[in-house]
Amino acid sequence: MNRVLILTALVTLGAGCRSVQQAESPAGPHFQILTYNVNWGAPRPEFAAEIIKQSEADIVCLQETTPEWERFLRRGLASDYSFAEFRNSTTRMGGGLAFLSRVPMREIAYVPSDTGWFDGRIMEFKTAVGPVQVLNVHLRPPISDSGSWIKGYLSTGDERLREMERFYSHRQAGPPMVVVGDFNDSEDSAVVKWLQSKSMVNALSEFDRYTPTWRWRSGILSFSRRMDHIIYSPELLCCSARVIQAGASDHYPVEAVFASSRKAK
Repeated sequence: MNRVLILTALVTLGAGCRSVQQAESPAGPHFQILTYNVNWGAPRPEFAAEIIKQSEADIVCLQETTPEWERFLRRGLASDYSFAEFRNSTTRMGGGLAFLSRVPMREIAYVPSDTGWFDGRIMEFKTAVGPVQVLNVHLRPPISDSGSWIKGYLSTGDERLREMERFYSHRQAGPPMVVVGDFNDSEDSAVVKWLQSKSMVNALSEFDRYTPTWRWRSGILSFSRRMDHIIYSPELLCCSARVIQAGASDHYPVEAVFASSRKAK
């Protein structure tokens, strides 16, 4: 009986692997976006800059930036990204958000946190497929007010959902939207499910169901989760999405390529 159960599980797992989409090369106008929590401690910043440069992303969304990160990236990537917007936190170490872009952008909304954690920011970009608005977030970590990670893991999900609802409410009517960043929560979380209830789609899970975007080693123990996401509205067509398993941060970069959806035509 155990052998039957194991065989069934393996078949089911294999079917799940095959059910993901295959990446496509876009045939027409498209844009590439990358989200990356760089780690406020700036471990090997030159490594992060090289990853960003080699990605050739049109839009780069960063979390945990600091004045030191801003100075380094402005200097190191000025020739690759003509447009750069940094907003560094005055209340939280590593609470900054940044955008690097090859195309013009303008701010739609900067939404200060009302929880004492991290802010949200929405920018509109003039992409090859037309105007697209991007919400960059770094949601509350799963840590309790008393500093417990165990208690926080079990009790802070609703706060991340409220943060997302508040940030999302500042979007602009009209242009398609992409929500990116460090959600500090998994793809089956209330936050992601709430965005999906708005007809938005999780890009990474369409192409890769398992690769974690965060890992941490403590002594002999190693932890990993998928906490960084790219969620998009159905006016866009996702041609590919992947985790770039590189860098010195505790987070991996995540990138996706988008064209106009056939539904939007």
